[in-house]
Amino acid sequence: MVHTWVSGKSAPASFHYTMTASSQPRYASRSTTQAASRSHRGWKAARSLFILVAFLILFSGLAFAHTFASSEAGTPASADEIVVSVDSGDTLWELAAEYKKDRMDTRDAVHLLMKRNGLSSSSLHTGQELILPANMLP
Repeated sequence: MVHTWVSGKSAPASFHYTMTASSQPRYASRSTTQAASRSHRGWKAARSLFILVAFLILFSGLAFAHTFASSEAGTPASADEIVVSVDSGDTLWELAAEYKKDRMDTRDAVHLLMKRNGLSSSSLHTGQELILPANMLP
């Protein structure tokens, strides 16, 4: 345990009297304690600066990623593609089987439909518009 106090009578005013665990007094000049205080403030400022820079890097990275994230709208249909509106009871399998090339496997056509429209599941909603890719059409 270390006890520190300023003793004006037994030590000069420019010294701090420090008692260490070994019970032997130690004198440290005020300039030494001021330098230690400045060093502590320097580390505190460096730590704060590091946290600020890390936050800015993280924030700018997330903003950059958000900028290039895909939107829900997707790309519009080209002249070679067909846009189909989903009716009640329609499934991807039925639509793919109806519009695919004769020699194309229906599973491949379903995969192309899902990929072109950015679908993660095969569920469809009435009124939803699907774009039939040109490489699937006869």
